[in-house]
Amino acid sequence: MKLSRFASIALLSSFALAAITFSPRAEEKKSAAELEKEKALQNPYPNDYGPDSIDVSGYPKNHQEGYKLLRARCAQCHSAARPLNSRFVEPDVAKDKKEAAVAELKKSQPDLFKDAGVWQVEGSIWERYVKRMMAKPGCKIEKAEGKKIWEFLVYDGKRKIGANAAKWKAHRQKLVDELKTKKPERFKELESQKDL
Repeated sequence: MKLSRFASIALLSSFALAAITFSPRAEEKKSAAELEKEKALQNPYPNDYGPDSIDVSGYPKNHQEGYKLLRARCAQCHSAARPLNSRFVEPDVAKDKKEAAVAELKKSQPDLFKDAGVWQVEGSIWERYVKRMMAKPGCKIEKAEGKKIWEFLVYDGKRKIGANAAKWKAHRQKLVDELKTKKPERFKELESQKDL
């Protein structure tokens, strides 16, 4: 069967269009959040080796809501384990009293300031971190949601200090050791940057 020149061109064009539509390249286009998640998986922190959920049944309702948002929103770009097992601690006091609270912790719990791989206590560390994550490409956290996540993370810091400090220290050390064993190059990189 012989096709006219016009029919031949139309047929070739439809094959070309089909090839483009079904090509692996067309399917490989990823969202900014997916690209961030890939990057996070390739560059783990000790936190990533910990649990990606915790029991918040005893937390106030507003912090339980912040936890649910963290699990839904933050997990778009990395595992919820990253913030939940973080060494970051921000005092749960009014904004204008945070630095005084950090100074008081230095006096009352000096061990919190001896090993930055276990604790990093700062007056507004979670506030800064949440804002930085919200500014990343593909992040779908609204301002009000970010505030709830930040408030949860600040409140959650209580399980890392005080009577829980020894348990938290053992947990963090296990995570750091796991990173060192599984990803020695990444461990060295983070250790040199003082970012474990």
